[in-house]
Amino acid sequence: MNFVGIGPQELIVILVVALIFVGPQRLPKLAADLARMIREIRRYTGGIAAEFNEAIKDFEKDTEPERTQWKEIGQGLGDATRAADEVAQGVQADAAGAPKPAESSANGASAQAPQNRAAPEPAPATEDRP
Repeated sequence: MNFVGIGPQELIVILVVALIFVGPQRLPKLAADLARMIREIRRYTGGIAAEFNEAIKDFEKDTEPERTQWKEIGQGLGDATRAADEVAQGVQADAAGAPKPAESSANGASAQAPQNRAAPEPAPATEDRP
């Protein structure tokens, strides 16, 4: 049992110290006042939390059209990114000499014979001498 990080031994020590300083006659009244104060704090914080949740709901309701628009924009950007990735993969496949997926037949064999492409020869280096 931990109450705000206080174990049973610490709680007993606190009660004994309170009994010594407050006295046995006023200790029950002090405990009742403390319990009432804790209830009021809980009620107050509960009210604040309810108001905060209501404000968040109102904000979400007010911004629904904008959020929907941003979702559509995000989906459009995602679709455009996927299309660009497919084009880039097609260009890489062409550059590597690999057949495109559309060039393959149903059984997985290539519909065209692979082309042997030779790497271009580098241009001769020219040296400028003074």
